[in-house]
Amino acid sequence: MKIGWNFPSNDNGCVNGVSEAGIETFRGDVFKSLAKEICQNSLDARLDDNKPVRIEFYLSNIDIQDIPDFERLQEVFILSKKYWEDNKKANAFYKKAVEILMSKKIRLLRISDFNTTGITGSREKKSSNWIDLVKSSGVSNKTGTAGGSYGIGKNAPFASSELRIVYYRTLDKDNIRAYQGVAKLASFEEERLDKDNIWGSLSKKKKKIMTQGIGFYGNIENNLPVFEDFSLDNFKRTEIGTDLYILGFVKDDDWKNEMIKSVLSSYLLSIYNGDLEIIIENILINKTNLEDLVQEYADDLTKDYYQVLCSPNTVHKEKEFAGLGNITLDILIGKDLNKRKVLMARGNGMKIFDKNRISSTMQFAGICILKDRKVDEYFRSMETQQHDKWEPNRHDNKKEAEKIIKELYKFIKDEIKDLGRNTILDEMDAVGASEYLPDEVIEVKTKEQNKKESLLNKTSSVSSLKKIEVITSNKEGTQIIDEANLNNGNINVEGEINDNGDLVARKKHNKSNKQTDFNVYEYFGISSNEGDSLLENPSKIEPLSFRLFLYDKNNKEYKLSFVPKRSSCNSYIKIYLMGEQGSIPASVSTAYDSKKNKMSCKNNNIYIGDLIANQKYTIIYSIDNDELCSMEVSIHGYNK
Repeated sequence: MKIGWNFPSNDNGCVNGVSEAGIETFRGDVFKSLAKEICQNSLDARLDDNKPVRIEFYLSNIDIQDIPDFERLQEVFILSKKYWEDNKKANAFYKKAVEILMSKKIRLLRISDFNTTGITGSREKKSSNWIDLVKSSGVSNKTGTAGGSYGIGKNAPFASSELRIVYYRTLDKDNIRAYQGVAKLASFEEERLDKDNIWGSLSKKKKKIMTQGIGFYGNIENNLPVFEDFSLDNFKRTEIGTDLYILGFVKDDDWKNEMIKSVLSSYLLSIYNGDLEIIIENILINKTNLEDLVQEYADDLTKDYYQVLCSPNTVHKEKEFAGLGNITLDILIGKDLNKRKVLMARGNGMKIFDKNRISSTMQFAGICILKDRKVDEYFRSMETQQHDKWEPNRHDNKKEAEKIIKELYKFIKDEIKDLGRNTILDEMDAVGASEYLPDEVIEVKTKEQNKKESLLNKTSSVSSLKKIEVITSNKEGTQIIDEANLNNGNINVEGEINDNGDLVARKKHNKSNKQTDFNVYEYFGISSNEGDSLLENPSKIEPLSFRLFLYDKNNKEYKLSFVPKRSSCNSYIKIYLMGEQGSIPASVSTAYDSKKNKMSCKNNNIYIGDLIANQKYTIIYSIDNDELCSMEVSIHGYNK
């Protein structure tokens, strides 16, 4: 048996170029793709469900002479470079590859897994895990909760190799050792000895042939694996599992940090649940130290999701969905959860994508898991090749798939909105304001509301209520009352944001048309001749104290109390809705004072008149909006 590199002839068939679709799919983010696909394959091959799967990533620089049959590789790359010299992209790839193979050292990344079955079926000729992973293209036999659907994820390691060469080694659960190398290159032309029968005798002559471009390191005669032990970095495997050697691993000094970020992003749930632990060089990632690593390496969105997993205020929902089995939804609402997304995950904990366009202002984070096998399989059939989104066109029944996706998104959105409504604070209190700013008694509509009103002035006695800070914006005198700093969360105006995070345009209400005849000059008793000059350049008034709370939940009425720091005339209040991209002018429909005298309002302005310093003012108002909102309020007036 001769062992070495063999590049089979294409038998005058297709000529393959350097832009191999399977590899190009993962070139956009090689570290994210590598982390996602490797961990998925290892979790799918888990041996003992009572123990975590362990995956190790180690980078080394080995001597070029330590690569078996490296002279043949050098020859192949030189021939390929010559054949593709007129192709700009191919020439650039081979020029760099030849330089790597002619150097003294070469980067080698070893990825090893443990508590897996290994790659089984290495002695089979078809329909085995070995054939699917090492020898096939676009083939996957994974079913159930297994991650792969297209058999394309196997190309992720090749995308991270500047030579597109990967070696596979396994000790499988049947105690079979096997190894084989694979090079995914472009077709190239070379001369080989050809055997012909001429006049009954065997003659040898050279003949030009075109290769397929894909080469195998192993048994040259039939391109089969070698059933012996093998190592490129002196690592000896004694446990069942698999090793991948990525030859010519991409040169990136920050690769370790990028891999850690990618692992935390894609497999946060698997690590948290104790199903997966990973070692990247000298960094161990497991459930025990997950919190520290999230704080050090994870992006803000992953940190939000980690809060969902750990917070005692997270609300857990489980639902039998569409006759397909159970899904779970965990929701956390809080002031610092600014990304407003839900992690959509497979049953094995692998992240698929982040669902957005749920609310433009509500501050929350969520995790939705397709828990049961049947529902997991249903949505898996719609996953893209990178397993990062759903496309209903991929399902056998597109219309049904569209309906099911829409139903799932509606469930998520409704649950988050309902939770927000049920956990809103009925009072939003500026820090310290309630201590010296008692409200006047105002007639409310029900006994229950009277009871609630009496409780609001005893904030400290109600465990679910919490004083919050009034945040002053960069604009002097503008006070932001933020409902998000709650024990359980907030409720905000519903809105949608697109995939870029921008607010989606919504049709404006037109309920304020009845106020179109309002004349601000007449209201302030100013003649129109001098109005323009008198009402120029109003100043913003900073309040000594400020309080805003929900007065009548059913009618969406809010109660605002404040004490101005200085006196002013021709004063008015501006109301804004708090949005992710900034504040949005509210449409105030009605306003009246504490004695129920109706006040004039137009657009987002409520006109007060004269204000006297250190005197308390109370206004009850409603806005044209279907949802309860977080608001920004600013007071304006003119010096007396």
